[in-house]
Amino acid sequence: MKIKIINKDKPITSLWCFKFTGYDSSLIKEINSGKQVVVDKVPKPAWDFVETVKTNNKNKNTKENK
Repeated sequence: MKIKIINKDKPITSLWCFKFTGYDSSLIKEINSGKQVVVDKVPKPAWDFVETVKTNNKNKNTKENK
């Protein structure tokens, strides 16, 4: 799943683990910088700071293309 920070003015300061392999400080820095990051899981308290990024899959068979 892809996530991004909701508000850059409220960065993540806790040592939350977003990967099954363990804590990664560089991942936290990327999230806090505003980048979209692929993670394995999101701790419940972290949902106050991050949101999921929805990918738009464009359907090739739309009415506009017909």
